[in-house]
Amino acid sequence: MSFDPNLPAEHTLASATQMRDQFNALKALIDAQQAAISALQAQITAQQAAIADLQSNYYDVQLQSGDNTAAITALQAAVAALQGNR
Repeated sequence: MSFDPNLPAEHTLASATQMRDQFNALKALIDAQQAAISALQAQITAQQAAIADLQSNYYDVQLQSGDNTAAITALQAAVAALQGNR
């Protein structure tokens, strides 16, 4: 049974079965939301690690001698792309 916000109706006796079904439906909704939140958190964590890695590479490239303009531009674009996928 899915959650029905209209149950129990006002000024009626509550049925244990009906209330149990309502609570179970709410629990199922909460569990589904928690699973979605956990999946999104895992994606965010992975993207944060990728961004940190790219930033580290970016700073390493900056420290090298010579003209690294193309490499720096490519790394900046990769970091910007990852940050846009959040």
